[in-house]
Amino acid sequence: MGKLLSQKVALITGAASGIGLEVAREFAKEGAKVVISDLNEQAANAAAEQLIEQGYEAIAVSCDVTKEE
Repeated sequence: MGKLLSQKVALITGAASGIGLEVAREFAKEGAKVVISDLNEQAANAAAEQLIEQGYEAIAVSCDVTKEE
């Protein structure tokens, strides 16, 4: 049986640690390609690397979603 989110991309904000990272991991387990978004660029990169090491597809993006521009 296929994974629920196969061929989908999930953008998770605040995903460098804590609940956000666990949400990203669960999306990845279901087959999603995960975009880790966080204010802290180093933490976002580390979180994405962690998921990649676990066999998932992930990238990191540093951004502040409270600022429209």
